[in-house]
Amino acid sequence: MPTPPPKVSLRARRLALAILATITFSLCIAAIIVTYQRQQPPVQKINYSQLYGFAEAGGAVALQVEGETLTVTRADGSLVQATVTGEAPQNEVVQLFRKNKVPVEFKPIQPGLLASFISWGLPVLTLGLIAFAGWRIYASMSGRGSFELENHNGKQDVGFDDVAGVDEARAELTETIEFLRNPERFSRLGGRVPRGILLYGPPGTGKTLLARAAAKEAGVAFLAASGSSFQEKFAGLGAARVRHLFAKGRKLSPCIIFIDEIDALGRQRGRGGDSASADQDQTLNQLLVEMDGFDQSTAVVVIASTNRPDILDKALTRPGRFDREIAVNLADVSGREAILKVHARNLKLESGLDLQWIARGTPGFSGAELANLMNEAAIAATRDDAEAVERKHIEIARDRILMGAERQGFMMDEDERYATAVHEAGHVAVGLAVENGDPIHKVSILPRGRALGVTQSLPERDRFMKKREYLEDQIALLLGGRAAEQILLSTMTAGASNDIERAVEIARRMVSEFGMSRLGPIHLGQPDQQRSQSLLDKVEEATNELINSQLERACAIVTAEQESIGRLVELLMERDTLDADEILGCFKREARAA
Repeated sequence: MPTPPPKVSLRARRLALAILATITFSLCIAAIIVTYQRQQPPVQKINYSQLYGFAEAGGAVALQVEGETLTVTRADGSLVQATVTGEAPQNEVVQLFRKNKVPVEFKPIQPGLLASFISWGLPVLTLGLIAFAGWRIYASMSGRGSFELENHNGKQDVGFDDVAGVDEARAELTETIEFLRNPERFSRLGGRVPRGILLYGPPGTGKTLLARAAAKEAGVAFLAASGSSFQEKFAGLGAARVRHLFAKGRKLSPCIIFIDEIDALGRQRGRGGDSASADQDQTLNQLLVEMDGFDQSTAVVVIASTNRPDILDKALTRPGRFDREIAVNLADVSGREAILKVHARNLKLESGLDLQWIARGTPGFSGAELANLMNEAAIAATRDDAEAVERKHIEIARDRILMGAERQGFMMDEDERYATAVHEAGHVAVGLAVENGDPIHKVSILPRGRALGVTQSLPERDRFMKKREYLEDQIALLLGGRAAEQILLSTMTAGASNDIERAVEIARRMVSEFGMSRLGPIHLGQPDQQRSQSLLDKVEEATNELINSQLERACAIVTAEQESIGRLVELLMERDTLDADEILGCFKREARAA
């Protein structure tokens, strides 16, 4: 089946047409100049002495004086030309020609070709530029300009078969599809179909994909626009573009209007008194009017997506506008397996590769991240000249995503490598000792991304509710590297800065949000809310107590495991990267039962 040609946007076509017109105009000017020069007879340049000799000898047919340029026509029709700057020498030569009865013609100074073009072409070009700028301003003021709608007329390339891992959200959209297919069925008993559906959830979970799939399943037109495309430097354009969008939607009815990242358009009103905020409020007001003004019989459904539903205006999310809010969350292990099956359709996998194993080892991955994982694995397999994507290529891709790419040309001296190995061994020792943490999967002292070394742990299952013990173990694991530095190296390095930052963030949330401290259940609220300094001091004190207690715990574990840590450091210095079995061998332990 031949590949369809790529679609070219209207803006690209206009740009190409303008470039073609400019090139054509330039070629025409060049052709005129060349033709004009070819039509002129050849002229021989001479000096004043030669010109004086021509005047004395006779044989000239005519003399033409144009400013300081004197052109002599000889008997054979050829032209000679000289430049005489002084008035007295010029009069002397002219009188000599008149003495020999040569006709003398005085012509006014004619501007050159360049001067003529500047005097005539520049005003025309200026008027053209003014007309073009006026046309662009008019197009912008009419609500279009750079704002282009994406209209697929039901010809979507993705359907519900291509959407996996979000079964609940897909089921919620089924009624909307049925309404667009058969609106009379819903209006038979006086019921009203939802006018708007808001899809919200983390990035990469498939919100835009769901909207496109719904349009294909319904077989209707699909108008797509982004929330930021309604904003422009001219005031009032946003409201005009909203009117243009919904007018086109009514014309194409039945259709789906999809607004991506609607938080750029629907933020809460009244945030500031400047003109930009006022214009954005006006745009939102127009959106509210358009969504509330739908006729009951108009088969137009608005689907919007956002990652920040908390900042949307309450008038926008009320029933009657966005009647349904559908959460598109991260998939569980079975959902991830279904997503992997979709993305593995066009990949050649080895026969023994288990997608469920990949799904278990990627907790917290979104659909976009899973697609990136499989693509990176295919690239790694291609780089190895492999016949198919193998398990080791999945491991390489996962390590690249979770730990960053290896810095191939980066070299550390032995002291820094040893300090890095001790630091990572401290993380490993604490991670193996705690009871509620995630199993250690791999440790490496190869620089990756911005880190000099990485300890990777993979959860055994999806965690939807994190207990206090689990969070405390996470803090202890993060501080294990600093504990190893203090005990085994008798110093501290700057490599623990990111670990400390993450540990303090977890501890502060435990105190100020989760109520997991001696202060009890407290919540500081939004960052812009006023809080008493006394409460803030207590929160910082409780956070420091939690951090210090877990650091002491990590130091105790490192002290008890010094011999095992020594074996792990020695093996790391030799091999750079160790997997779970090699790590457990250094600590003389068996794998944790799943």
